[in-house]
Amino acid sequence: MKTNQQPILDAIDPEIIERLVSRRDAIRKGASVSSMVATGLAMGSVPVMLAALSRDVFAQAPSDILDALQFALILEHLENEFYKAVLGTSALAAQNNAFAPVRALIPASARETFMQIQKHEQQHVDFLRTTAIPLFGGTAPAITAADFDFTGGNGSGTGPFLSATTNLDVLLLATQAFEDTGVRAYKGQAGRFLIAGNTNADIAMESALRIHSVEARHASKIRRIRRQRNPSDTTLRFSGYIRGGGAAAAGAGNIANPPAEVVAALNLIYGGGTGPVSFPDSNTRHVIFNGTAEVIVDAATVGGTSAIGGAAAQQLAATQAFDEALTKAEVITIVQGFIRNDPARGLP
Repeated sequence: MKTNQQPILDAIDPEIIERLVSRRDAIRKGASVSSMVATGLAMGSVPVMLAALSRDVFAQAPSDILDALQFALILEHLENEFYKAVLGTSALAAQNNAFAPVRALIPASARETFMQIQKHEQQHVDFLRTTAIPLFGGTAPAITAADFDFTGGNGSGTGPFLSATTNLDVLLLATQAFEDTGVRAYKGQAGRFLIAGNTNADIAMESALRIHSVEARHASKIRRIRRQRNPSDTTLRFSGYIRGGGAAAAGAGNIANPPAEVVAALNLIYGGGTGPVSFPDSNTRHVIFNGTAEVIVDAATVGGTSAIGGAAAQQLAATQAFDEALTKAEVITIVQGFIRNDPARGLP
Protein backbone atom coordinates (compact mmCIF):
# COMPACT_ATOMS: atom_id res chain seq x y z
CA MET A 1 0.00 0.00 0.00
CA LYS A 2 1.26 3.46 -0.82
CA THR A 3 1.70 5.57 2.24
CA ASN A 4 -0.60 8.31 0.95
CA GLN A 5 -3.44 5.77 0.77
CA GLN A 6 -2.94 4.56 4.33
CA PRO A 7 -6.01 5.12 6.53
CA ILE A 8 -5.12 7.82 8.98
CA LEU A 9 -6.44 5.95 12.00
CA ASP A 10 -4.05 3.09 11.17
CA ALA A 11 -1.10 5.42 11.46
CA ILE A 12 -1.91 7.30 14.64
CA ASP A 13 0.18 6.28 17.60
CA PRO A 14 -2.07 4.10 19.82
CA GLU A 15 -0.92 6.01 22.87
CA ILE A 16 -2.14 9.24 21.35
CA ILE A 17 -5.50 7.73 20.56
CA GLU A 18 -5.70 6.48 24.12
CA ARG A 19 -4.95 9.97 25.39
CA LEU A 20 -7.46 11.64 23.08
CA VAL A 21 -10.40 9.36 23.62
CA SER A 22 -11.04 6.00 25.19
CA ARG A 23 -14.42 4.80 24.09
CA ARG A 24 -14.44 1.91 26.48
CA ASP A 25 -13.57 4.02 29.48
CA ALA A 26 -16.01 6.73 28.53
CA ILE A 27 -18.82 4.22 28.23
CA ARG A 28 -17.86 2.55 31.49
CA LYS A 29 -18.05 5.95 33.17
CA GLY A 30 -21.55 6.35 31.81
CA ALA A 31 -22.79 7.89 35.04
CA SER A 32 -20.93 11.07 34.13
CA VAL A 33 -21.49 10.87 30.40
CA SER A 34 -24.81 11.45 28.73
CA SER A 35 -26.26 8.37 27.09
CA MET A 36 -26.33 10.21 23.79
CA VAL A 37 -22.62 10.89 23.92
CA ALA A 38 -21.96 7.34 25.06
CA THR A 39 -23.96 6.05 22.11
CA GLY A 40 -21.86 8.08 19.73
CA LEU A 41 -18.70 6.82 21.34
CA ALA A 42 -19.93 3.26 21.20
CA MET A 43 -20.49 3.56 17.46
CA GLY A 44 -16.90 4.63 16.97
CA SER A 45 -17.79 7.37 14.52
CA VAL A 46 -16.39 10.81 15.14
CA PRO A 47 -18.96 12.57 12.96
CA VAL A 48 -21.68 10.75 14.90
CA MET A 49 -20.00 11.94 18.05
CA LEU A 50 -20.39 15.47 16.80
CA ALA A 51 -24.05 14.76 16.22
CA ALA A 52 -24.36 13.55 19.78
CA LEU A 53 -22.77 16.69 21.08
CA SER A 54 -24.69 19.03 18.83
CA ARG A 55 -27.41 21.09 20.43
CA ASP A 56 -29.51 20.41 17.37
CA VAL A 57 -29.93 16.74 18.19
CA PHE A 58 -30.86 16.85 21.85
CA ALA A 59 -34.42 16.07 22.90
CA GLN A 60 -35.37 14.16 19.76
CA ALA A 61 -38.79 12.53 19.80
CA PRO A 62 -39.94 9.10 18.54
CA SER A 63 -41.69 10.93 15.69
CA ASP A 64 -38.28 12.18 14.53
CA ILE A 65 -37.00 8.62 14.42
CA LEU A 66 -40.10 7.42 12.57
CA ASP A 67 -39.64 10.16 9.98
CA ALA A 68 -35.98 9.23 9.55
CA LEU A 69 -36.89 5.55 9.17
CA GLN A 70 -39.60 6.31 6.60
CA PHE A 71 -37.09 8.38 4.67
CA ALA A 72 -34.51 5.60 4.85
CA LEU A 73 -37.09 3.13 3.52
CA ILE A 74 -37.68 5.27 0.43
CA LEU A 75 -33.95 5.39 -0.29
CA GLU A 76 -33.57 1.65 0.26
CA HIS A 77 -36.48 0.95 -2.10
CA LEU A 78 -34.84 3.23 -4.66
CA GLU A 79 -31.59 1.30 -4.51
CA ASN A 80 -33.25 -2.13 -4.37
CA GLU A 81 -35.48 -1.48 -7.35
CA PHE A 82 -32.54 0.02 -9.25
CA TYR A 83 -30.49 -3.16 -8.86
CA LYS A 84 -33.45 -5.37 -9.72
CA ALA A 85 -34.03 -3.39 -12.92
CA VAL A 86 -30.34 -3.63 -13.84
CA LEU A 87 -30.35 -7.39 -13.20
CA GLY A 88 -33.64 -7.91 -15.02
CA THR A 89 -35.51 -9.14 -11.96
CA SER A 90 -37.88 -6.20 -11.45
CA ALA A 91 -41.57 -6.96 -11.16
CA LEU A 92 -42.10 -4.27 -13.79
CA ALA A 93 -41.20 -5.41 -17.30
CA ALA A 94 -40.59 -1.84 -18.47
CA GLN A 95 -37.83 -1.41 -15.89
CA ASN A 96 -36.18 -4.66 -16.97
CA ASN A 97 -36.45 -3.77 -20.65
CA ALA A 98 -34.95 -0.32 -20.10
CA PHE A 99 -31.69 -1.78 -18.77
CA ALA A 100 -31.46 -4.71 -21.21
CA PRO A 101 -28.81 -3.01 -23.43
CA VAL A 102 -26.38 -2.28 -20.59
CA ARG A 103 -27.13 -5.58 -18.86
CA ALA A 104 -25.50 -7.38 -21.76
CA LEU A 105 -22.30 -5.39 -21.16
CA ILE A 106 -21.89 -6.17 -17.46
CA PRO A 107 -18.97 -8.56 -16.80
CA ALA A 108 -19.82 -11.71 -14.87
CA SER A 109 -17.82 -10.62 -11.81
CA ALA A 110 -19.57 -7.26 -11.66
CA ARG A 111 -22.92 -8.96 -12.11
CA GLU A 112 -22.19 -11.11 -9.05
CA THR A 113 -21.43 -7.91 -7.12
CA PHE A 114 -24.72 -6.37 -8.24
CA MET A 115 -26.59 -9.51 -7.19
CA GLN A 116 -25.01 -9.50 -3.74
CA ILE A 117 -25.68 -5.80 -3.23
CA GLN A 118 -29.31 -6.25 -4.30
CA LYS A 119 -29.73 -8.95 -1.66
CA HIS A 120 -28.44 -6.52 0.96
CA GLU A 121 -30.80 -3.78 -0.20
CA GLN A 122 -33.74 -6.19 -0.06
CA GLN A 123 -32.79 -7.08 3.51
CA HIS A 124 -32.64 -3.39 4.41
CA VAL A 125 -36.09 -2.82 2.90
CA ASP A 126 -37.56 -5.81 4.72
CA PHE A 127 -36.05 -4.79 8.06
CA LEU A 128 -37.20 -1.19 7.86
CA ARG A 129 -40.68 -2.11 6.58
CA THR A 130 -41.52 -4.98 8.90
CA THR A 131 -39.48 -4.28 12.03
CA ALA A 132 -38.03 -0.80 12.47
CA ILE A 133 -40.96 1.34 11.34
CA PRO A 134 -43.59 -0.70 13.25
CA LEU A 135 -41.35 -0.44 16.32
CA PHE A 136 -42.24 3.26 16.40
CA GLY A 137 -45.92 2.77 15.62
CA GLY A 138 -45.64 3.52 11.93
CA THR A 139 -46.86 1.78 8.82
CA ALA A 140 -44.54 1.55 5.89
CA PRO A 141 -46.00 2.96 2.66
CA ALA A 142 -46.46 0.55 -0.23
CA ILE A 143 -43.72 1.37 -2.75
CA THR A 144 -43.24 -0.43 -6.05
CA ALA A 145 -40.94 -0.34 -9.05
CA ALA A 146 -43.44 1.94 -10.78
CA ASP A 147 -42.56 4.69 -8.29
CA PHE A 148 -39.09 5.17 -9.78
CA ASP A 149 -37.55 6.63 -12.92
CA PHE A 150 -33.89 5.61 -12.91
CA THR A 151 -33.04 8.08 -15.66
CA GLY A 152 -33.73 10.88 -13.16
CA GLY A 153 -36.45 12.24 -15.43
CA ASN A 154 -39.37 12.50 -13.01
CA GLY A 155 -41.27 9.80 -14.84
CA SER A 156 -40.34 10.82 -18.38
CA GLY A 157 -37.87 7.96 -18.77
CA THR A 158 -35.56 10.33 -20.61
CA GLY A 159 -33.74 12.04 -17.73
CA PRO A 160 -30.07 13.03 -17.52
CA PHE A 161 -29.00 9.54 -16.42
CA LEU A 162 -30.62 7.86 -19.43
CA SER A 163 -27.26 6.72 -20.81
CA ALA A 164 -26.87 4.50 -17.72
CA THR A 165 -29.20 2.09 -19.53
CA THR A 166 -26.80 1.70 -22.46
CA ASN A 167 -23.31 2.70 -21.25
CA LEU A 168 -21.61 0.51 -18.63
CA ASP A 169 -19.33 3.29 -17.37
CA VAL A 170 -22.31 5.57 -16.77
CA LEU A 171 -24.18 2.74 -15.09
CA LEU A 172 -21.29 2.16 -12.69
CA LEU A 173 -20.99 5.89 -12.02
CA ALA A 174 -24.71 6.09 -11.25
CA THR A 175 -24.43 3.03 -9.00
CA GLN A 176 -21.55 4.56 -7.07
CA ALA A 177 -23.47 7.82 -6.77
CA PHE A 178 -26.57 6.06 -5.41
CA GLU A 179 -24.50 4.24 -2.81
CA ASP A 180 -22.52 7.30 -1.71
CA THR A 181 -25.76 9.27 -1.42
CA GLY A 182 -27.06 6.56 0.88
CA VAL A 183 -23.91 6.66 3.00
CA ARG A 184 -24.12 10.38 3.52
CA ALA A 185 -27.87 10.33 4.00
CA TYR A 186 -27.63 7.86 6.88
CA LYS A 187 -24.88 9.94 8.46
CA GLY A 188 -27.05 13.03 8.18
CA GLN A 189 -29.93 11.29 9.91
CA ALA A 190 -27.85 9.74 12.71
CA GLY A 191 -28.48 12.54 15.16
CA ARG A 192 -32.25 12.08 14.84
CA PHE A 193 -31.99 8.60 16.38
CA LEU A 194 -30.73 9.86 19.73
CA ILE A 195 -33.14 9.76 22.66
CA ALA A 196 -31.65 9.32 26.10
CA GLY A 197 -32.85 6.17 27.88
CA ASN A 198 -35.01 4.97 24.98
CA THR A 199 -34.22 1.35 24.13
CA ASN A 200 -36.10 1.43 20.85
CA ALA A 201 -34.12 4.50 19.82
CA ASP A 202 -30.91 2.66 20.65
CA ILE A 203 -32.00 -0.25 18.48
CA ALA A 204 -32.87 2.09 15.62
CA MET A 205 -29.56 3.91 15.98
CA GLU A 206 -27.46 0.77 15.91
CA SER A 207 -29.44 -0.65 13.01
CA ALA A 208 -29.14 2.55 10.98
CA LEU A 209 -25.40 2.71 11.47
CA ARG A 210 -24.99 -0.94 10.58
CA ILE A 211 -26.85 -0.28 7.33
CA HIS A 212 -24.71 2.82 6.84
CA SER A 213 -21.53 0.76 7.00
CA VAL A 214 -22.90 -1.75 4.49
CA GLU A 215 -23.75 1.04 2.06
CA ALA A 216 -20.21 2.38 2.46
CA ARG A 217 -18.77 -1.01 1.54
CA HIS A 218 -21.03 -1.13 -1.52
CA ALA A 219 -19.73 2.26 -2.66
CA SER A 220 -16.13 1.22 -2.11
CA LYS A 221 -16.60 -1.99 -4.08
CA ILE A 222 -18.15 -0.18 -7.03
CA ARG A 223 -15.35 2.39 -6.91
CA ARG A 224 -12.76 -0.39 -7.14
CA ILE A 225 -14.60 -1.99 -10.08
CA ARG A 226 -14.55 1.36 -11.85
CA ARG A 227 -10.81 1.81 -11.20
CA GLN A 228 -10.08 -1.65 -12.61
CA ARG A 229 -11.90 -0.62 -15.78
CA ASN A 230 -10.10 2.73 -15.86
CA PRO A 231 -6.57 2.11 -14.51
CA SER A 232 -5.35 5.62 -15.36
CA ASP A 233 -8.10 7.39 -13.39
CA THR A 234 -6.36 7.88 -10.04
CA THR A 235 -9.38 9.73 -8.67
CA LEU A 236 -10.87 6.28 -8.23
CA ARG A 237 -8.82 4.80 -5.41
CA PHE A 238 -8.16 1.08 -5.20
CA SER A 239 -8.49 1.64 -1.46
CA GLY A 240 -12.14 2.56 -2.05
CA TYR A 241 -11.76 5.93 -0.34
CA ILE A 242 -13.09 9.18 -1.79
CA ARG A 243 -10.47 11.78 -2.59
CA GLY A 244 -11.35 15.44 -3.09
CA GLY A 245 -14.77 17.04 -3.30
CA GLY A 246 -17.51 17.91 -5.75
CA ALA A 247 -18.01 16.25 -9.13
CA ALA A 248 -14.27 15.75 -9.53
CA ALA A 249 -14.29 13.34 -6.58
CA ALA A 250 -16.77 11.08 -8.38
CA GLY A 251 -14.17 10.03 -10.92
CA ALA A 252 -16.27 10.86 -13.97
CA GLY A 253 -13.34 11.61 -16.26
CA ASN A 254 -14.17 8.64 -18.48
CA ILE A 255 -17.69 9.93 -19.15
CA ALA A 256 -17.77 12.02 -22.31
CA ASN A 257 -19.83 15.20 -22.09
CA PRO A 258 -21.96 14.33 -19.07
CA PRO A 259 -25.22 16.32 -18.93
CA ALA A 260 -25.13 19.41 -16.73
CA GLU A 261 -27.76 17.82 -14.49
CA VAL A 262 -25.45 14.85 -13.85
CA VAL A 263 -22.55 17.16 -12.96
CA ALA A 264 -24.84 19.14 -10.66
CA ALA A 265 -25.96 15.95 -8.91
CA LEU A 266 -22.37 14.80 -8.45
CA ASN A 267 -21.44 18.18 -7.02
CA LEU A 268 -24.20 17.77 -4.45
CA ILE A 269 -23.34 14.16 -3.62
CA TYR A 270 -19.63 14.79 -3.19
CA GLY A 271 -19.81 18.34 -1.89
CA GLY A 272 -19.41 19.41 1.69
CA GLY A 273 -23.09 19.57 2.57
CA THR A 274 -24.62 21.99 5.05
CA GLY A 275 -26.14 19.73 7.69
CA PRO A 276 -25.55 19.66 11.44
CA VAL A 277 -22.66 17.23 11.10
CA SER A 278 -21.40 18.48 7.75
CA PHE A 279 -18.00 19.91 7.03
CA PRO A 280 -16.20 21.53 4.12
CA ASP A 281 -14.83 19.08 1.56
CA SER A 282 -11.55 19.04 3.50
CA ASN A 283 -13.48 17.53 6.45
CA THR A 284 -10.58 17.15 8.87
CA ARG A 285 -11.75 18.94 12.03
CA HIS A 286 -13.80 16.80 14.39
CA VAL A 287 -15.14 16.74 17.91
CA ILE A 288 -14.06 13.95 20.22
CA PHE A 289 -14.69 13.24 23.88
CA ASN A 290 -11.61 13.14 26.10
CA GLY A 291 -13.38 11.63 29.10
CA THR A 292 -14.58 14.87 30.63
CA ALA A 293 -15.38 17.29 27.83
CA GLU A 294 -15.61 17.71 24.08
CA VAL A 295 -12.42 18.63 22.25
CA ILE A 296 -11.95 19.73 18.64
CA VAL A 297 -9.14 17.90 16.87
CA ASP A 298 -7.78 18.48 13.38
CA ALA A 299 -7.10 14.98 12.06
CA ALA A 300 -4.71 16.41 9.45
CA THR A 301 -2.31 17.74 12.06
CA VAL A 302 -2.70 15.34 14.95
CA GLY A 303 0.64 14.01 16.20
CA GLY A 304 1.94 10.53 15.54
CA THR A 305 0.86 10.45 11.87
CA SER A 306 4.25 11.11 10.28
CA ALA A 307 4.33 7.56 8.92
CA ILE A 308 1.71 8.67 6.39
CA GLY A 309 4.09 11.20 4.87
CA GLY A 310 4.40 14.98 4.85
CA ALA A 311 1.76 17.53 5.63
CA ALA A 312 0.10 17.18 2.22
CA ALA A 313 -0.16 13.40 2.54
CA GLN A 314 -1.55 13.73 6.07
CA GLN A 315 -4.14 16.22 4.82
CA LEU A 316 -5.22 13.83 2.05
CA ALA A 317 -5.42 10.89 4.42
CA ALA A 318 -7.51 12.87 6.90
CA THR A 319 -9.85 14.05 4.16
CA GLN A 320 -10.36 10.50 2.89
CA ALA A 321 -10.96 9.11 6.36
CA PHE A 322 -14.32 10.78 7.04
CA ASP A 323 -17.57 11.16 5.11
CA GLU A 324 -19.56 14.35 5.14
CA ALA A 325 -23.23 14.20 6.08
CA LEU A 326 -26.18 15.33 3.97
CA THR A 327 -29.41 16.69 5.37
CA LYS A 328 -32.76 15.21 4.39
CA ALA A 329 -33.47 18.27 2.24
CA GLU A 330 -30.16 17.90 0.43
CA VAL A 331 -30.77 14.22 -0.24
CA ILE A 332 -34.26 14.95 -1.56
CA THR A 333 -32.78 17.49 -3.97
CA ILE A 334 -30.46 14.77 -5.27
CA VAL A 335 -32.99 11.92 -5.59
CA GLN A 336 -36.33 13.55 -6.28
CA GLY A 337 -35.88 13.22 -10.06
CA PHE A 338 -35.73 9.46 -9.58
CA ILE A 339 -38.85 9.17 -7.40
CA ARG A 340 -42.49 9.64 -8.29
CA ASN A 341 -43.89 12.72 -6.61
CA ASP A 342 -46.57 11.48 -4.19
CA PRO A 343 -46.62 13.44 -0.89
CA ALA A 344 -49.63 11.45 0.33
CA ARG A 345 -47.37 8.42 0.67
CA GLY A 346 -44.41 10.43 1.88
CA LEU A 347 -42.62 10.32 -1.46
CA PRO A 348 -40.69 13.53 -2.20
